[in-house]
Amino acid sequence: MNSLPAAIPDRWWQFKNDILTTSIKTKNMKKTILTLAILFSLTIQGQSQNSTKKEKIKTLFALMHQDSLMIKSIDGMTSSMLKNMTKMFSDTTYSNLGIDISKMTQKLMEKSMQRSKENALKLLNGDMVDIYEKYFTLEEIDDFTIFYKSKSGQKMLNQMPDITKEIMAVMTTKYQADFQQTYMKDIQEMTTEITEQIKAKQK
Repeated sequence: MNSLPAAIPDRWWQFKNDILTTSIKTKNMKKTILTLAILFSLTIQGQSQNSTKKEKIKTLFALMHQDSLMIKSIDGMTSSMLKNMTKMFSDTTYSNLGIDISKMTQKLMEKSMQRSKENALKLLNGDMVDIYEKYFTLEEIDDFTIFYKSKSGQKMLNQMPDITKEIMAVMTTKYQADFQQTYMKDIQEMTTEITEQIKAKQK
């Protein structure tokens, strides 16, 4: 019987090795693809959760009337600033020259108020959302939302401006005068101490 050529077994083993190597590479490739798919899925899921959280924070801000509260605060500050500016430019020199300072200051404050409102809304819809997202979990945001949707939460929000106004009034009438007196006394004592130190060094 004729025997097989010696080269055939070598080719056979090489063929088997090639098949085995290809199989291993295929399995590794499948694992790599699966890992990438999982990572991609987790990334998309994380982005979706962050987007959902940001939207819920914006909803919370709407329930808390943050936009209107900011606008009211700006309006209050603008009104106070306008009064101060009107007093500052109440010199009769301007009126004698026929210059209407009141209209000019009014126009200036309207411009400033508009810019302030635009910045406030940017702050509310951007920076504040990021800050809340940093410090509160999604579950906590949901809890806040449930509370502010309730009658008690809405009452708290509706009464807060009046509460804040009353607190400020109490601070002004009850504590501000004492604070100013104490503050001036502390300044006088500090001035005296500095003067004594200067005299001591000059001796």
